[in-house]
This record gives sequence, structure tokens and C-alpha cells, in this order.
Amino acid sequence: MPTLEMPALDMSTLDRAKAILESDHLVADIQFTDTIDESEKAAIREFLLDQSRRMKSGLSDIVDDDDAGYFLAVKYVECKASWIQMNLQLNYQTVLRGEKDEFLFNKAAALAGFLGRIEPVVCEGDLDAINAMLLQKIGG
Repeated sequence: MPTLEMPALDMSTLDRAKAILESDHLVADIQFTDTIDESEKAAIREFLLDQSRRMKSGLSDIVDDDDAGYFLAVKYVECKASWIQMNLQLNYQTVLRGEKDEFLFNKAAALAGFLGRIEPVVCEGDLDAINAMLLQKIGG
């Protein structure tokens, strides 16, 4: 199975992010369960490639490393919020029906892997703040 090599730490945040998003390994090593078919696997790969393309597109217009870091943090929020929504839905499916949507389960797992790939280029303080915000129930 191919593995993704992390870009050198002495590169700028912008250059490291671009290197991660340019990697041809970004979706190559996704592990799926045997409960979904090839078209569903292809749809999940395309979903992740779309996320990557949108990040690359935004980064292509940014030349400042601080702004690149801010952009990546905002895109991380978008992806992390989607992942949280998927997991909340999956948890309720499992509790209420005793089964889960296998496509959604695989998509959430793949998105978690994608998030893990981009976390190294998001400032650790931003990650802490984002995760604290997203994991706190609003109005709870």
C-alpha cells in the first residue's frame, strides 16, 4: 500500500499544504469496508478529491503564509463540521435502527483520514480552538 510522505518541516505552511494536496497518494490508500460497491468507493474518492481541489484552488490565490494558515484553518472547520455531522447521524442510525448507512460510514472514515492528512499544516493552536468549538454543543 502506498504511503504519503510528509513535506519537509522547513517548507512554508503554504508550500507544505500544496505538497500534501498535490500528492497522488491522497486517495490511493483509503481503506473501505466490503459493504459498499465500487461505484460508492469511486464517489467517496471523488468527494475527497473535490475537497482537495477546492483547497488547492484557494491556496493558489494566496501568497502570504499567515493567510494560507488562516485559509487552511477555515477549510479544516468546513471538513471537520461535515465529519461531525456524519458521525452524529451514524450514531443515531445505529442506536435507533441497529444498523448504519455503510456508504456514509465509509465516507466519514475517509474524511477522517483526509483531515489527518491536512492537520499537520494547520496551526496547533487553531486545531485546539476549532475542535473545542465544534465539539461544544451550542445552546446546551
